[in-house]
Formats: sequence, C-alpha cells, structure tokens
Amino acid sequence: MENDSKEKNNIFKKINCLVTGSVLNNLVYASMITIYFMFFNMYAVTTESVIFTQYIKIASFIFLLLSILIFEIAYKKDNDEIALNGIEILVLSIFSLLIQYIPKVLKINENTYMFAGTYIFLIYYGIKNIVIYTCERKKELDNLSDIKEIVKDEPIKKETKRKNKANE
Repeated sequence: MENDSKEKNNIFKKINCLVTGSVLNNLVYASMITIYFMFFNMYAVTTESVIFTQYIKIASFIFLLLSILIFEIAYKKDNDEIALNGIEILVLSIFSLLIQYIPKVLKINENTYMFAGTYIFLIYYGIKNIVIYTCERKKELDNLSDIKEIVKDEPIKKETKRKNKANE
C-alpha cells in the first residue's frame, strides 16, 4: 500500500515537472512581451515620431530575424513546439511593424494600439498555458489508468439464437 502511494507521488511530481516547464516558459515569454510593449509605450511618449519610427523598424527586423532563426532550429530538430514559438515571434514582429500604420488607419492613439496588443498577447499566453496544462495532465493521468488494460478493444460477439417454431 505504501509503495503504491509512493509511486503515485512520484508520478504526480513528474507531471508537475513536465507541465511546469512548458507553462513556465510561456509565462516568461508573456512577461518579456509585456516588458517589450511597456518599453515601447514609454519610448513612444518620450521621443520624436521619426526616431520612434526608426525604432519600430529596427525592433521588427530583429524579431523577424529571430523568428527565422527559430524556424531553422525547429526544422533541424523537427520540433513543433519550437516552430510554434517561431510563429509567435513572427506575429510579434508583424504587430510591431504595423504600429506605425494601424493607428493611423483606425484613427486611434499608438499607445492604445500597443496596450491592446499587450492584452491580446497576454490573453493568448494565458489560454495557451491552460490548454497545455490540461492536455499534459490528461495524458499523464490516462497513462496511470489501468482501464485500457482491463477493457480490451475487441468487441464482444453475441451469438444469435434461433427460435424453434415447435417450442412456441
């Protein structure tokens, strides 16, 4: 009985380590993006528009190069999770590049656009963390379950019985 409870504790520790690693990485990404947009907001208020436009172009270019590098690493390792991170950085690059155009088209303030972007990215990473946590938890709990071994996938065949007309 004690060995069984120790096994379950070890398995739950493994689940927490697996999930905590992925969730923690996503929380770090979300906090870095939030800091980036906060820096963007401060820089937009304190500098001239020409300098701010140059900063936008440089930041977008750096994020674009970073996303290409991440795509290459994901291709070499054949890892979908790394490729998803590359797509996220690419979206961040496109969003950063559009800071100089979208507020003019929508006739809103650049800070409003950047705050909206910050909230969108935070909501995205929050939902992503919830999905990762529930999926990983479900996988590990399914591996713990012995039901699949007990119940086989083979269908039960029932033999049909003929009724004799004489017995009726």
